[in-house]
Amino acid sequence: MDNNLILVTLEILVVLVTPLLILYLTRPWPLRIVIPCLLVIPVVWYLTYAPIHELSHVLGTYLVGGSVTEIKLIPSFWKGEVAVAWITPQGLREPWQQLVMTSSPYVLDGLSVALGFVLLGRGRLLDRPFSLGVAFMLLCLRPTFDVLNETVAFARGAQADLYHIALAISSPMLWLSSVCLLGFSLLTIARLLMKSASRSSKAALHNHPAVVTTRL
Repeated sequence: MDNNLILVTLEILVVLVTPLLILYLTRPWPLRIVIPCLLVIPVVWYLTYAPIHELSHVLGTYLVGGSVTEIKLIPSFWKGEVAVAWITPQGLREPWQQLVMTSSPYVLDGLSVALGFVLLGRGRLLDRPFSLGVAFMLLCLRPTFDVLNETVAFARGAQADLYHIALAISSPMLWLSSVCLLGFSLLTIARLLMKSASRSSKAALHNHPAVVTTRL
């Protein structure tokens, strides 16, 4: 089996599947709700991950005055493609324009995690399993996978986004930025999981009924 496919599979298991399992299995939600969530949310992630990443490049391109001549948002999974999507920009003549275009997905990743840190783990969202899972995936798990996947690829010598960013800002600065963003992402994920588990513990301490009414 291809080493890249093995690495990506491990990243998905660690960053996407495991946090979702912890989120759902530490709450007293019935299996009739938990199982569909665990099946549907990874599919939603797969269908949105590449489009969000590439559309961020598109946005960055137009923000600096360029244009896009070709775009592919979803891998051709029916042809065996796992993660093949791209855009073809033009009109980016200055290094700073290239930097903005290339780094746009990771700026979005940072903003997403920051939004997740502020919004998740509070209010009624904690009692809505599907809504919570989708928000958790979009704001925390998706950006964490994006940064981890690209950082691992860069460490293995891939000349993709982070390679070009490193040429513009230096490798030490790139590594520092990646480690900080990954650390903040993991902190946000752990914080939500702890708050969710704590909510279940508090409910048990207050002798709430074993059956919890939930809304999708």
